[in-house]
Amino acid sequence: MNNDLRFTRQCVRYIANFDLSELSIIKTDFLVIGGGAAGFRSAIEAGKHGKTILITKDKLGESNTLYAQGGIAVAKNAGDQVIFHVEDTLKAGDGLCDEVAVKVMVEEGIDRVDELVSWGADFDKHDNKLAFTMEAAHSQRRIIHAKGDATGAETERVLIRKASESNNINFLDRKFVVDLITFEDRCYGAILWDEENSRLSAIIAKATILAAGGLCQIYRHTSNPEVATGDGYAIAYRAGCEMTDMEFVQFHPTTLYVQGAPRFLISEAVRGEGAILVNENGERFMPFYHELAELAPRDVVSRAIVAETTKTNTKCVYLDLRHLDADFIKNRFPTISEKCSNYGIDISKDLIPVQVSAHFMMGGVKTNLNAETNIKGLYACGEVACTGVHGANRLASNSLLESLVFGVRAAKSAVNDIDIEIPNSIFSLKYKREENLSSNIDFNVFRASIQDTMWEKVGIIRNKEQLEEAIAFFDQYGDLNPKARSNFEVQNMLDIAKLIAESALIREESRGAHYRSDYPYQDNDNWNRHIIFARA
Repeated sequence: MNNDLRFTRQCVRYIANFDLSELSIIKTDFLVIGGGAAGFRSAIEAGKHGKTILITKDKLGESNTLYAQGGIAVAKNAGDQVIFHVEDTLKAGDGLCDEVAVKVMVEEGIDRVDELVSWGADFDKHDNKLAFTMEAAHSQRRIIHAKGDATGAETERVLIRKASESNNINFLDRKFVVDLITFEDRCYGAILWDEENSRLSAIIAKATILAAGGLCQIYRHTSNPEVATGDGYAIAYRAGCEMTDMEFVQFHPTTLYVQGAPRFLISEAVRGEGAILVNENGERFMPFYHELAELAPRDVVSRAIVAETTKTNTKCVYLDLRHLDADFIKNRFPTISEKCSNYGIDISKDLIPVQVSAHFMMGGVKTNLNAETNIKGLYACGEVACTGVHGANRLASNSLLESLVFGVRAAKSAVNDIDIEIPNSIFSLKYKREENLSSNIDFNVFRASIQDTMWEKVGIIRNKEQLEEAIAFFDQYGDLNPKARSNFEVQNMLDIAKLIAESALIREESRGAHYRSDYPYQDNDNWNRHIIFARA
């Protein structure tokens, strides 16, 4: 069954009034929005063919990529094969992966990783060969890593350096994208908010590549950095992009749980190297929940942790590495070791308190194999895009691989727009939205309310009553009249929270990362399909 369900809903078209004739305008061939792996890799490719501007809303390099610990899954180890990697990805995706897209990612990912190595990526080695580790739901040791647990930072370092070598690529940091500019069903760039000068400006582009992924700051507890407020999803949705699979938010089973401190990711690779999970009583529990125990898919481990903390009436469970070689563990996971030591935890001697946190969005802007959206001139890649490779549950360490592969594909598609003529009428466009009663809210308080509502009612385990309560709360608000970056972020969080809650309410089954306590079983007869939303 593949009859996708399509819905339209009202939303604020533009969240700021603007008249392009009154704004400072920069013209370019290609505009890349987002400074993670997908953004930089697409900029490198686009820069071969024309003038390219890459913008980030914070300092250059501040993104989910920077904090990725585990590694990059790639079928290069002896004995591994492309087909094995494909099969593992499809199995994790729980019936909703696009098999062709998965094959593209796995096959082309080998070349993308080889490029990184040729550009100077310093991945960890064993006997002068790439070192591979195991992670949950993989059948092979195929995860490469850098500096133990700093793979994202190393990947980003290499990509930024490579992009900086191009005379065609310019970086603009601390520029927040308010909305995309569309005219006659084509995207021509974006409206920006300059926080330093408190004013709007615009970049007019022949092609725009959206790579601003990450939205898990809409949850109270998350492994994501503060910049991950769902901006890329929201601006695409308001511009008319089709959004799909938004109910599938992945929760990472193991983030450091210290009262009063932000959650810190404890990589999947820690369990891949032999760490076990124990409850408050010191009892190992994962073998009772899944045959793969600690290496079960993330959704299984996450729900098992919730079950154990409920059963024992405690706030967390624990990772136990004490049976492993102390020097190996500290050398293999130096970032995690240092972070834990800041809280008085020696990972070789002490149990690590962990709890589940919101981590990754499997859904997003619907694209085809060439990263094309339903809006001409607009392409999407990385976490913000739904290419079909993750399905209902992402296989660990496939995200960086997807970013590299589809970052290149997005740029190659965008190059086809290099010869389009930008109509003169673009430069005199005016957009105006109506004010409403949501104008005078306290944005800081409302932000926390969104996060609390999502965590409590649209979280790891969901049901109809809670989802309807969340939707009713969100539906009280529309245009929030934002006038600063932090306020724009709250508007975006609201828009995306609504989509996730509504998608979760519609899917009356449990599949992958989406678990309904009132529909606890998978229903392939009725729900082996996608839910798609678009702006009315």
